[in-house]
Amino acid sequence: MLILEEAPAIRRLVGRSPAICRIRDIVKTAATFPSTVLIHGESGTGKELVARAIHEHSPRANGPFVTVDCTVLTETLFESLLFGHEKGAFSGAITSTQGLIRSAHGGTVFLDELGELPAPEQAKMLRLLQERTVLPVGCTRPIPVDIRIVAATHRDLSAMTEAGQFRRDLLYRLDVIRISMPPLRECAEDIPIIAQSLLQNIASTLGVRREFSSAALDALLLCHWPGNVRQMATCIERAAVLCSGEIIEPAHMELNTAGTPRSDVNLLERSSAETVRFAISASGGNLSAAARRLGIDRRQLYRMMDRLHLREQVQQTA
Repeated sequence: MLILEEAPAIRRLVGRSPAICRIRDIVKTAATFPSTVLIHGESGTGKELVARAIHEHSPRANGPFVTVDCTVLTETLFESLLFGHEKGAFSGAITSTQGLIRSAHGGTVFLDELGELPAPEQAKMLRLLQERTVLPVGCTRPIPVDIRIVAATHRDLSAMTEAGQFRRDLLYRLDVIRISMPPLRECAEDIPIIAQSLLQNIASTLGVRREFSSAALDALLLCHWPGNVRQMATCIERAAVLCSGEIIEPAHMELNTAGTPRSDVNLLERSSAETVRFAISASGGNLSAAARRLGIDRRQLYRMMDRLHLREQVQQTA
């Protein structure tokens, strides 16, 4: 999947749903304080994107943003990888290393999938959060670090504490500011906006011109998206590559919409109509401006309005 890092993270948090608007507001507020943030959400919902947005809006924006993948922090790797080691501390330690935590000094540490940490490593992480010091392997004196902690997980940490799988005191340290990322299926009104934004970035990176057909937009709305935005980006990139012309059709994305309840279809259609109406209203009735707000061109907006039976409604209110 193409990773597009040029735009600020907050601008890549596209969407008009109340949930996404609230997340953007929380990001801007939380960024100004040094408090620890815990981001919860399914895979592919944009947890790291939110973490980066917090960092970029914080006083630490000019400092490093260091991602720690907690799924690979085994007992043998934890201290050396995170805290570093001194030369000769163990066999093979031919040089000293500072570790990921010290490399983030003055910036932000993003602890991705913190819920995967084994119990012994949870105690060490708790000590880091409490004391803001590290003890490199082979060193006898703790070293202070100036870091801001943002953690993320797809797991229910509260349920894990009840089951004895996660330290309650660590959860208390982490859960100062919580941000819950909604799955894409719960923000159906954002699907056209997100899809258009992804297509614009992917087509630009590939050096091609692409747009969705009305049928393709319908197919996107009907998909359940268990992999959320990450899955959508993969489907759109595949379509942009395989499409022989400029128009992307459903077949190019190879989507599986089987089993979608009819009630979901009505919900998605209604949500999409609300999104278009909002864009037109927010643009003062200027359809060109509304199309730009939705990330599409004017022709696509007309087709979307016709599909949703909105053109007559807009003309009546104009």
